Amino acid sequence: MATFGLCSYDVRGKQLKMLSEITDPQKGDIPDNGKERLQVGPVPEWVTPCRYRTDFKAKLPGQATYLLWCRQAHAEERKTHVHVALRLETIQVVERYSYWRLELLPQTELITLHGIKIHRNEAEFDHTSVERLRLVQDETDDVTAARKMTWGMLLEDVRPGDILEWSYTTKELPQFRPEQHADFFAVPAEIPLGKFYFSVRFQEGRAMQWKSSAEDLQPLEKIEKGQTRWIWERENPAIARAEENTPEWYVEYPWVQVSDWPDWETVATAFVEAWGGVAADADIQAVAKEIGGESGGVLQQIEKSIHLVQEEFRHLEAVDLAGQTPAASGLVARRRFGNSLELSFFLARLLNEFGAPAHPVLINTSFRKSVAGMLPMPGLFNHVVVEYQARNERRWVDATAKEQGGGSLNRVIPDYGYGLLLNRASARLVAAPPASISANAYEVKETLLLDTEGAVSLLAVVVTARGGQAETLRKEFASLGGEAIARRRLQLCMDRFSDAQRSGPMEFRDDRSANEFFLAETFAVKGFLRADAKAGWYKMEVADDFAAAALKLPDPGGRRTPFDLPYPCNLVHVLEVHCVALPPAIIQERTIDNPWLQYTRQRKTLAGNWTVTSTLTTLADAVPAERIQEHAQTVREIRAQSVWSLLVPAGQGRPHQRSDFGKMPVSWDVSGIGTPVLRVDLPDEQSPAPAPAASSSLSQEEASRRTKDSAIGASVSASGPVRYRRRKRHRRHHTSTKKEVIWQAVLIGVMMIVLLLLAITLAESSDRWLPHFSTPDIPKSAEPPSSQ
Repeated sequence: MATFGLCSYDVRGKQLKMLSEITDPQKGDIPDNGKERLQVGPVPEWVTPCRYRTDFKAKLPGQATYLLWCRQAHAEERKTHVHVALRLETIQVVERYSYWRLELLPQTELITLHGIKIHRNEAEFDHTSVERLRLVQDETDDVTAARKMTWGMLLEDVRPGDILEWSYTTKELPQFRPEQHADFFAVPAEIPLGKFYFSVRFQEGRAMQWKSSAEDLQPLEKIEKGQTRWIWERENPAIARAEENTPEWYVEYPWVQVSDWPDWETVATAFVEAWGGVAADADIQAVAKEIGGESGGVLQQIEKSIHLVQEEFRHLEAVDLAGQTPAASGLVARRRFGNSLELSFFLARLLNEFGAPAHPVLINTSFRKSVAGMLPMPGLFNHVVVEYQARNERRWVDATAKEQGGGSLNRVIPDYGYGLLLNRASARLVAAPPASISANAYEVKETLLLDTEGAVSLLAVVVTARGGQAETLRKEFASLGGEAIARRRLQLCMDRFSDAQRSGPMEFRDDRSANEFFLAETFAVKGFLRADAKAGWYKMEVADDFAAAALKLPDPGGRRTPFDLPYPCNLVHVLEVHCVALPPAIIQERTIDNPWLQYTRQRKTLAGNWTVTSTLTTLADAVPAERIQEHAQTVREIRAQSVWSLLVPAGQGRPHQRSDFGKMPVSWDVSGIGTPVLRVDLPDEQSPAPAPAASSSLSQEEASRRTKDSAIGASVSASGPVRYRRRKRHRRHHTSTKKEVIWQAVLIGVMMIVLLLLAITLAESSDRWLPHFSTPDIPKSAEPPSSQ
């Protein structure tokens, strides 16, 4: 296989991975440096020469252009010839592709290099030399060093416009069933291509089959000297660019598959025969004894075994599952690492020690459910999971996954569609267990205590995640940290409201046993109310951003490929608005659905409390291309129902907080009750100060006067502004706020001072205004004579 920069293409059409530890039954152990498996030689005689146009111009040019993509296979000799010509259009691709690479699986491949050349106008520069190749990638561990080798050569004097041409032939050394043959040919995706040439040569009468990505991609058949040759050849093929939101399992680039394997059962049986001889040894029995010695039943033992392999064993990627043998369980237990095949076999053997039937399952992480529609062949698989049974329930688990929870029955796995079950009693292609896929839920409950007097409103957000959603949050907290997530969530709240600050720490609880994750936080928000056309009223715009973000709107016009949907998706968004003036109303419910999803919005209106609950559930992972317009209309209807407005009168104070406002919900599992609650405080955050509403155009006195004289009501804009008269039992109770108490105290103090000053003033000026009482003076002559 040859790789260039970020683009790598396996000559067998399989995903590039790292090869596991095996031994070659024909050649024995490989040499230390692996170069003995790489040589320079002529092109085999059975190869048909392929010419190409050097002046080819693509309709949609790119930074690089493949002038030729040639693959020729010989089933009888188990050889594949590769011939590629690549024109480097810009300096960026010159820097990327001028370091030529060739990957070798030394225990299953022999490579003959035919040529590495650079064409510039009429000049040709030959760089064919094994001696110039340098080992650029090598695992340092002795066990993994010989699995995959990448040889590289730095090409000198490469310029934009040069044509880089190379060719080589690979001889495969299959580990089992060498009489069978299968190939998967595919063109490079999203790169301009001038010509592709695929061919397969096999003995006449061999039960070979073919399948292609399009009905018009049929082979030209030739019979030469008792051999049949199928040829697929196209010049300037129509290779459309990938459409947005195309499911990963849909292979939209041209491909051709040939195989003489009769059915999937034969493929699975071949794997079982090749790998079935590797049995459990004393080391794995010691591990099982250690786990079994602890308290707990079978389900607890299964959970401990899965947790051990997932969290304490390092994962190495693997390539070419058809060409390797799983390592002994004792070796895996000692070194504590392995690829998906080795870890899956180790886990399956460990579970079998506890009486839980377990078997490896081969899957393809890209093709997924498309595997069921392809021809049987071993080389389609690039990953291994484990199927086990507990309490007569079938489950899949990925031994390489991290940060999982849910015990032995509630673990989740991506929808891989189909897998090849390696069970000696029932080796076949099986579908993934629905219970391992659908355990997924995400609920957001928002409670808003609304204030229209000018103070801040309080918003409580409580998140409950289960299954895959809980694992996503768990991984985010592990990689980013609580403080970074708290800042990001604060920014999201500020994007929805014009002004938002935290009014308390963010709390979260991770219940691994039930695979649940809880998060609670409170915010002080303001500035989001807008003055209504009617004086004394505010309008509050509400949008269900969660459902709108989960569903993307397809582009108008036709579509070639299916449209991807988030699956499984069980999303619930609850919004509670508390305001004393909100009147009771009729309960409304709207359901919008199609064969691929269902959306429900329910509005429950009680006195002082309006609640809107939106539920989105996807029923499939993609929408067919021919039904895309129907789905687009559904998405538009859902988005229209996700936006509504609420009318509230001015002058309404914020309701009191209940005891459960912004608190963590009760765990769904009894084991989660004792899970600790963690808190995240942002040091640079301060409590928001009360401020008048930004959109208020009335004084508080005027708003209060109009509120007393007018009817109190609210309405949803979809049904028109309906006003409701306030009932006596909902009459607002005036309570003294802190500000009012202060003003009253100040006023009383001023009045007392005034009265005291008035009393003092009156006392000092009493001589001027009070009547005087005095005795008049009597002259001496008028004094009465004294008695003699």
